[in-house]
Amino acid sequence: MAAEPENPFGAGEPGEGMSDEEEAKAARAANRFDIRRLIGGLFLLYGIVLVITGIVGSSHVKNYADGINVDLWTGLGMLIFGGLMVFWALARPTVPEPPETRGRGSGRIRRAPAT
Repeated sequence: MAAEPENPFGAGEPGEGMSDEEEAKAARAANRFDIRRLIGGLFLLYGIVLVITGIVGSSHVKNYADGINVDLWTGLGMLIFGGLMVFWALARPTVPEPPETRGRGSGRIRRAPAT
C-alpha cells in the first residue's frame, strides 16, 4: 500500500509557501468580499432606490403616512447606514493573522467573565 500524502488537498499551514505578494493578493481578495462592504453596498443601493421613489413618487404615496414621506426618510437612513458600513470597511480592513501567532491558542470558545 502506497504512503498517503500528509495533506491530500495541497494546502499547508496558512501562509506556508506563499510569497509576500501572494499573501497581499489573498488579503485584498478577502477584503473585497468583506461582509461590511456587501451589507453597506446593498443598503446604499436600496437607499438610492427609496430616495428616488420618495422624490419622484406620487403625492398620494408620499403623504400616505400622516403626511410623512416614509420612502424619502427611510432611504436617507439607509444611505447613512450603508455609507457608515462602507466607510468602516475601508477605514479598518481585515488584516491576516501574523505568522508568529498562527495556530496558537486552545481553539475553544471561552465565556466572557460575569459582570
